[in-house]
Amino acid sequence: MIVEVMAPYIGDTMARSATLAHCRKLGIGETLSPTDLDALLARLGSGLNIFLGRDRSAAVLAETRRALEAAGQAS
Repeated sequence: MIVEVMAPYIGDTMARSATLAHCRKLGIGETLSPTDLDALLARLGSGLNIFLGRDRSAAVLAETRRALEAAGQAS
């Protein structure tokens, strides 16, 4: 879901590789706890700031969180 939301902004390959790399670094497996999600989005947000700027990055992260909440994957 995270990759799907970020892909239109930074491309599928970049979204997928960044998400997987940060999950590995954070020790995140198949399921995300709320704490894991917060840490992952913070890491992804740092990178998005470089490509999209702070305002757009914040909007993409908010969109990601909303999509996860709608799918019942975040609280």
